[in-house]
Amino acid sequence: MQHRDDEDAAALWDDLPVPEVMPVRTMLDEFETVNVLAPLVRCSKLPFRHLVSLYETHVTTTPMILAEEFSRSQQARISDFTTSRNERGVFWMEPRKTGAAAAMTSGVASLSLDTAAHPEDREDNIEAGPSRRVDKTYYVPPDGGQHDRLPPRPTPPTKHSRLVRGALIAQMASPNAASLADAAELVAPYVDGLDLNCGCPQSWAYHEGIGCALLRKPELVRDMVRAVHDRLGWNWPVSIKIRVDSDLKNTDTLIRTALQANVSHVTIHGRTRHQASTEPVSLPDIKFAVECVRGEVPTVANGDLWDLTDAKRMVDETGVNGTMAARGLLANPALFAGYTETPHHAAENFINVSNDYGLIFSLFHRHLSYMLESRMYKAEKTYFNALNSSAQCVEYLADRGLDAAGRRKIPMWDARRGYSLLA
Repeated sequence: MQHRDDEDAAALWDDLPVPEVMPVRTMLDEFETVNVLAPLVRCSKLPFRHLVSLYETHVTTTPMILAEEFSRSQQARISDFTTSRNERGVFWMEPRKTGAAAAMTSGVASLSLDTAAHPEDREDNIEAGPSRRVDKTYYVPPDGGQHDRLPPRPTPPTKHSRLVRGALIAQMASPNAASLADAAELVAPYVDGLDLNCGCPQSWAYHEGIGCALLRKPELVRDMVRAVHDRLGWNWPVSIKIRVDSDLKNTDTLIRTALQANVSHVTIHGRTRHQASTEPVSLPDIKFAVECVRGEVPTVANGDLWDLTDAKRMVDETGVNGTMAARGLLANPALFAGYTETPHHAAENFINVSNDYGLIFSLFHRHLSYMLESRMYKAEKTYFNALNSSAQCVEYLADRGLDAAGRRKIPMWDARRGYSLLA
């Protein structure tokens, strides 16, 4: 009987359209809600990116990669960047009721091309008229294969819903243009864009001339973005992630100068480089930065996002196109799917994807500690933190009701209902 039920469930997916593949800028322009995973130091590696993509996180970002080391060292490339064909999610997304989506309903077509899947539709074979915009797709799996991901449900939630593949951005830090262009060229075949870190507040980064050291070097930021475009093409997506400056005139100058270099979008963290994460984020300062952009490119807000209420307030009060979570997703990877704390199936999925990809114990242990902290008493936290192997962690959590050894929940996973559709 179970086998028949599985066949019936599988049949629901037969009529799915091919997911649209588009640049992040287009996603931000055209869809009502775009959720982004922040570049987390050491933590936003492949297994965690795959995990959050199961729970309505549309765009994921690598940890900050040092461009100079990445471009010079094979060992650094192996250590700093891994990806898989299936790490990007597939989502039902709702078009905006204004802007690009409204233009589409008035007869302006938008086309996203996957040149690997449809070589006959390559950009050089299309005569694009004034009423037709072509967005080039950049990521092609090295083996030319297709991914196996499915959306959380087989039918669209509304009649306007569109099926869209998620995106992956590599975040780089560099003190000069040449190293950034070299690193971008190496990583470009595997990602959907590059983000230049202009916001890391750590003192070592500042003294190395990266991160927040760039906030008051707008010409250097412009030159670095242009160097990547010179290497990869004017329309290859390069974004910047900044912190607001204590003197907002500097924020205005940085943004306006970056726009001259054709940045694809701007992410704004609402704290200055001197403010700790314990201090509240400034939504008025984010709004100021959004106004500096003047609608030329989309914007994303970052800081103090712990649940969907925070995300909605951030959009309403600042006017950004998308929201980015960092510590909120560490504590609850299913945040954007509407869960108020980490559900058991998210922890179970994390264990499975970590075993599939391979994740060093220190990170495996840290992620589980973040996810389950709200569910543990002080004594339990102390005991769990003393465990020294993945096997011990899994055994302990199994005794508390987590079933990581049960039916596999990827890639066909329904995050809203909490069970796998197929074995």
